[in-house]
Amino acid sequence: MSFALRPYQADVVTETRDNLRDVQSVLAVMATGGGKTALSGYMSGSASKRNKRVIFGCHRKELIKQTAKTFDKVGIPYGIIAAGFTGDRHQLVQIASIETLRRRLDWYGAPDLYIPDEAHHAGAATWASIIDSYKQKGSRIVGLTATPERLDGTGLGKWFDRMVSGPSTAWLIDQGYLSPYRLFAPSMPDLSGIKKIGGDFNRGELEKRMGGAAVVGDVVKHYRTLAHGRKAMAFCVSIKHSLAVVEQFQNAGYRAAHIDGDSPNRDELIKAFEDGRIEILSSVDLVSEGFDLPAIEVAILLRPTHSLSLFLQQVGRVLRPVYAPGFDLNTQEGRVAAIAAGPKPYALILDHSANTIDREKGGRGHGMPDDERNWTLAGREKKARSGSGEDEEAAVTTRQCPNCFRVHKPGPVCTGCGFEYPSMGRTVKELEGDLQEVERNAATVERKREQAKAQSLDDLVALGKQRGMKNPHGWARNVLAARNQKTQRRYAR
Repeated sequence: MSFALRPYQADVVTETRDNLRDVQSVLAVMATGGGKTALSGYMSGSASKRNKRVIFGCHRKELIKQTAKTFDKVGIPYGIIAAGFTGDRHQLVQIASIETLRRRLDWYGAPDLYIPDEAHHAGAATWASIIDSYKQKGSRIVGLTATPERLDGTGLGKWFDRMVSGPSTAWLIDQGYLSPYRLFAPSMPDLSGIKKIGGDFNRGELEKRMGGAAVVGDVVKHYRTLAHGRKAMAFCVSIKHSLAVVEQFQNAGYRAAHIDGDSPNRDELIKAFEDGRIEILSSVDLVSEGFDLPAIEVAILLRPTHSLSLFLQQVGRVLRPVYAPGFDLNTQEGRVAAIAAGPKPYALILDHSANTIDREKGGRGHGMPDDERNWTLAGREKKARSGSGEDEEAAVTTRQCPNCFRVHKPGPVCTGCGFEYPSMGRTVKELEGDLQEVERNAATVERKREQAKAQSLDDLVALGKQRGMKNPHGWARNVLAARNQKTQRRYAR
């Protein structure tokens, strides 16, 4: 087996092994793009060398194929347990479909080591039944994920005894293992009234709202302005939505194609994308988890989601670096320089779904891709419910430049175009005062309009009572008296 782990990956493996001496299950957390597949391959190969049985669990056909390619590359013999695959059942290492595994648990017996990929799904019934069954039979469990919590913020402590964390996305970018990025949020879709199922948007309703020609046209316009000529991957709600996106890009003169897990010509599409014969690949689910395609230069987010996990998986696709040759990739300076000199000096994220925008501004509040997130097995601490009925979490604040639409971390100047925000102090207070004054003026106009409509004494008395006056009759008589005096002066002229 030829498998060279990066130093931080080796640290995660060592710490995981140390913990497995004391507990039965460990959750290994590695940021998207940090190399979870490398971890799984190394652990699987090492265990099989010690004559241990290993099952690596995947929940998508594409992930099974990708894992198989990785194991082929490093020389790990394996079988496959999945519908539509013919595998060698005698191999110590088996790559298994989660669904197939659940139905055939008694066929293969418990492995010495079970590695469920994308283990943030552990709370789902299928996943949980496999983990619980194997734990009861004495298997060691190592879950792999980039986002160790469920959609509702619940942690994974019910299924894993300890958690081992790799470096953050920010550190991986700084060290040159991931690409730096620029993020723009050029449009804000109106998602009011869309119901939620299982904590996230109803996909049927979301498809209707996001599939409109105006939204799609806006996507094409902003791609032309911000990313013209760069290889882009669009993340859509449904196949119908994706096909509409492809049609609009093609009508605008771009080479675009749809791709999903069932596309018969998937490999040809990816090769054409890598070669530049396709400029935009529009996808559904296929590249949300575990899909490695460094050629992606632009991520176009068209699927609004309350799932932090799904958001980070999507933006993580575009952060894979493309290194220029001739640099020493064993040093931070070499990796950073190789990215800067390469075909993708930075990744570009176009957030049409408002997933990065703060909640008070109408977004989902997931913050920036490289914000520091303190993962725990206990999950997110929930705060009081807002008026909308949604759990409010401690979202990281972002700013969106009104000039160039770039989203960035808080600061007095836009990091994209240099736009200077109003300084914190007198300018902000004056602005707030102006807004309050506008509201007061509007309220005064409305009150005068209501008063003018009340012509008789009885109408004025009723209005006075409505306003909670202590003496509505006296106020009404005074108003009528003032009107009479004004009329008399007008006639006197």
